[in-house]
Amino acid sequence: DLWRDDEDARRVADLAGAFARAPRLPKLLRPKIVLDTVLQGVERGLFVARLTRPDGSARTWWREEVDAEAREDPLLEVALPARAALSRLPEHLLAPGVLSDLWTGEELTLQALRGYFAGGRAVAVPREDYEETYVVPRCAEREVLEAVRAAVERGTVWLVSGPTSVWRETIPYGALDDGAVLRPRPDPVAAQELSADALPGAWRDGRTNGSALTRALSQARGRTLPWGLVREGIRTGVESRWLTVVDGGAPVTCGYDEAGQLQLARPAAEPAPPPPPPAAGVLLETSGVQDLADLVPRLLEASAGHALRFRVGAALDPDAGGRVADDVRAAVDDLLATVSADLKVD
Repeated sequence: DLWRDDEDARRVADLAGAFARAPRLPKLLRPKIVLDTVLQGVERGLFVARLTRPDGSARTWWREEVDAEAREDPLLEVALPARAALSRLPEHLLAPGVLSDLWTGEELTLQALRGYFAGGRAVAVPREDYEETYVVPRCAEREVLEAVRAAVERGTVWLVSGPTSVWRETIPYGALDDGAVLRPRPDPVAAQELSADALPGAWRDGRTNGSALTRALSQARGRTLPWGLVREGIRTGVESRWLTVVDGGAPVTCGYDEAGQLQLARPAAEPAPPPPPPAAGVLLETSGVQDLADLVPRLLEASAGHALRFRVGAALDPDAGGRVADDVRAAVDDLLATVSADLKVD
């Protein structure tokens, strides 16, 4: 009874007020409970939220979260989907598995997509132990196609129309025709798939380019791949140092029209680091170490502004029997450890 037969929408504030005015309805401690419930219904597709602008146009929400600012607007209203028209279609709804009965196979034709939002379509959504039926609101073809453009550019879906294959790029003019189909996002390209061993026909004299890689990889996978997918693989290869961009060509972010100018090569092998210099030093008796300790203040003064360090080792000459007793070695090592844990007798 909250809805009259001649109504296609009601303000959310009026719905909240009805619980305070109508004796037959339960009393609520907080009117915000009604607002939260209605907004949950919008996110589940049971309602369409609508906010009319001063110029007469409207902003709608369906199966998405309502903006925080719109939640507080007293003019916010909700409509039943069977009587509502969407002013926009969120692009994420076009992904496979989001809307029930939208994708029935590996491809979605534009004709099927337009028919889905023609208005009046009832869809059953399985819940844990029951089915919930909702009606898909009407959405004009212009808004549907705009959602397709956004979904393709953001990588939500992949568009194929004749020889045109687009993903994470702007759809060319004329590609959204009756023969166009949407596909799930393509499998990513690993950097190793672009190597000369995997695609020998794309490489010549140790170099390749974006166009050659796209053609060779499409042939290897058996279908025309979008440049946006190959470009992502190239970017990954450059970041992981499997590939390097040759100076003077197009950047990795270029469009397909410049893909042939994106010149690539395998990185040159980095030279091995030079071996560390041999340890320098001189054998000092204990008296020499004492003399060196006495010189430390003067050495610090002479080397002001530079870190002065000493490479020190310790050795015990064997006794008359040609050996060093273990208890002597242990005692010396214990004392040396008070200077450095790494300083031990050779």
